[in-house]
Amino acid sequence: MFASNQKKQPSGRARSAMTALAIMGLALGAAQAAELEPGFVITKDNLDKVRNETFEGKTVGSMIPEKMEWMIKNMGLTIKIAHSKKIAMDPKYVEASKKNISTVKFNPSDRTMSNWVAGQPFPPEVIKMDDPTAGDKIIWNLRADTYGSTMDLRDISFVFISGDKGVERVQRWQSRRYYMEGRLDGGPTTVGDGTIAQKTYLFATSPQDIRGLGTFSIRYNQADSKKPDDTWAYLKSVRRTRRLSGGAWMDPIGGTDQLYDDWDIWDAFPTKYRANKLIGKRWVFAIAHSPEVSVDKAKKDTPEEFPSVGLTEAPYFFPAKNIAWEPREVYVIEGTPPAEHPYSKKVVYMEVDFPRPYLGEMYDQKGEFWKYMIFQNRPDVGEDGYKAVMPVVGHVIDVKRKHSTTWSSNMKSDPKGVKENDVSLEKLEEVATGGK
Repeated sequence: MFASNQKKQPSGRARSAMTALAIMGLALGAAQAAELEPGFVITKDNLDKVRNETFEGKTVGSMIPEKMEWMIKNMGLTIKIAHSKKIAMDPKYVEASKKNISTVKFNPSDRTMSNWVAGQPFPPEVIKMDDPTAGDKIIWNLRADTYGSTMDLRDISFVFISGDKGVERVQRWQSRRYYMEGRLDGGPTTVGDGTIAQKTYLFATSPQDIRGLGTFSIRYNQADSKKPDDTWAYLKSVRRTRRLSGGAWMDPIGGTDQLYDDWDIWDAFPTKYRANKLIGKRWVFAIAHSPEVSVDKAKKDTPEEFPSVGLTEAPYFFPAKNIAWEPREVYVIEGTPPAEHPYSKKVVYMEVDFPRPYLGEMYDQKGEFWKYMIFQNRPDVGEDGYKAVMPVVGHVIDVKRKHSTTWSSNMKSDPKGVKENDVSLEKLEEVATGGK
């Protein structure tokens, strides 16, 4: 009685023909999804053609986020692809991170953490995609000390760039950040009374009209992470320092396109933001092995001074075309800043294995796409042998103005002989007035 409702089964010959067609289809799909060779350059002219082709087994389109594609198609960003390389963090950092798996606790009530001493507070093993607190945990990983003990930004230069006309001016600065906790330089992991997380100074060395301008800031540790930073500015016109408001962390650095909060794409503790959400985990093209020299002082005042920046070809503010981009697995975190912040939203793409951001998207108070950040990173060995991954070039691009402040630095971790008092308000005043 059910025979009339049954579908007629294909004959053996028909089944063989269907199988052959399926195999042909798979072969055709494999042919269409060809594997690109290292050195291939993705441009606005070929992106759509190679979108479904693969590199290291992943489709090109899947490794290009929406705003990166916008930058390629609308502003001429090019991406020279290279095979990814394994990056090893310092054994001391790895060992400290392993201990945190069973000891560090996240406190949902105030979004702080407990029992952290050093290393990555929340290693990848404890990050769960469905955890509503995962965004906060990942940002804590980023803002905990990964550099050993001291971050030394040597020969840092801010290059102001018009996307239409090229370089406008260059400012040269010096900066140091001294970590008061999480230190892995062989001495105490915590310095002082345990209330301060880090101290940072930043001062201009040229041109003459800004020489000596600078700031010194104290950031309190995660237990007081909602406490405003203490920040002072040195005013060379009156040869004295002036205390700034607690909101200085949201202000621009000098006249640049970069906020202090953008120092590492995301420099604020997670608790300074109203919310931080883990959007997902994915692969992207990123710069993880920037060349060893970011600032060539022997070629000062020429485009060759900054060999990792494409200063000779419009729009002038992207990574140089020889810079290699490689597949990296990243977390995508979306942050909601406080209402008084210039941004309504910040999105960062950060390495899964260790806390290093590669890309950032910033949105204005209307929710419109405002800035795009590309940070070039590279593995580095400090003067004490400590292994870290350092941000060495930052492309901070205002897409609305078609303008950028791109910084470059021969940054190092753990310079020898640096003591706590070497990063202080007194030291800022000394170096700003011509001392050493």
